[in-house]
Amino acid sequence: MIPKKIKILRIEDYHTHYIGKFDSGKQFFGYEHFVSKPSINETEWQKNRHEYVVLYIFDKNGSLESFKYWYAGTTAELNCDTNKKLDELVKSLGKLRFCNIKVVPFQIEIDGITFGLIPKTDDDYERIELDPSSTIAFSEPWDGEYDT
Repeated sequence: MIPKKIKILRIEDYHTHYIGKFDSGKQFFGYEHFVSKPSINETEWQKNRHEYVVLYIFDKNGSLESFKYWYAGTTAELNCDTNKKLDELVKSLGKLRFCNIKVVPFQIEIDGITFGLIPKTDDDYERIELDPSSTIAFSEPWDGEYDT
């Protein structure tokens, strides 16, 4: 059974590097997402992959409160370090502490694209995927570890 809240372990210098708490218990999760749009010519994938930096902000109970994002363009257009932009967004929160978090699954829409920690079930396999791209997924025993 998919839990009402999901624990996410902070793993430094990996997918969950930018998670923690700030401002009297609010939680945050910063991530670099990509969205690949179908391409006829596979050699031009960089023109069809769109890069986003998103900072999700949760209240102290783990419910999504707000979010900030930055669209970096297509991979072919990138002329900056998206990791640096994510670092700037996280630092804008003020005094913070990097640590594990526990949040409620959610979904939002940015530029017509669904983002979030989204519960999914198929053939008796339940998981929560970080979308778009399903880069990481959480599943039983729901201990905060994830698969890539």
